Amino acid sequence: YNEYKSYLSNMGQTFFMVVIASILNLVLSEHGEYIVNVDHKIGTGDWIQRATLILPTIKQSAIPSQNQPQYIPMSANERIDEIKNHANQNETLYRLRVPYKVIEEGEPPEEVHYVSTVIRLCALIESDLHHTLSINMDNAGYVTGLTVLTPVSECVGRTSTAATAFTVDSKVSYPMIGALPGVDAYIEQKQKEELRKKEEAKDNRSFLAKYWMYILPVALIMMMNVGSQ
Repeated sequence: YNEYKSYLSNMGQTFFMVVIASILNLVLSEHGEYIVNVDHKIGTGDWIQRATLILPTIKQSAIPSQNQPQYIPMSANERIDEIKNHANQNETLYRLRVPYKVIEEGEPPEEVHYVSTVIRLCALIESDLHHTLSINMDNAGYVTGLTVLTPVSECVGRTSTAATAFTVDSKVSYPMIGALPGVDAYIEQKQKEELRKKEEAKDNRSFLAKYWMYILPVALIMMMNVGSQ
């Protein structure tokens, strides 16, 4: 009876989280936020959704108070017990993945491609399930990078943890947009270039080449005067 009760409790929790995630997806997508599902995989096991991330838009990310993604775990799918069972297997890998393209409401479904990352499971256990999840996005809603970091980078052999759930710090970053040149500065630069071109194109002919039309009549008159004498 207790196992059946526990099963119903887990099913109810999963259903509740799915409903909440669907409502958030419907409401928040109208305001421009990106909804990203996070899947995980232990060793050679199957992929399963672990959480949902609500990412701020590029405009919101410029505001410090709105730059933090919202991490919504699906507790029934975190597989904490299974992770602990692999604690003494240092070569077991832990993988995370997110969809490469964020599909917003109203877009036609596409073939799903993923961006993934991997760490050693022992590093996650020795960090007491604490890790930082970083996502890099471009301006068009594509995921360009996924990184997971743990406080412990090298396993030292600890095979147990008292943690009962993940502790996650989530981050998102967008490409930096450089400042556009000022109009006044651009006009000033063009004027300087035009002035430089004019100076380079100035007449470089000799004195005689420039004023021969004045010198020649004078020279002829002087020759005629000398001949008459």
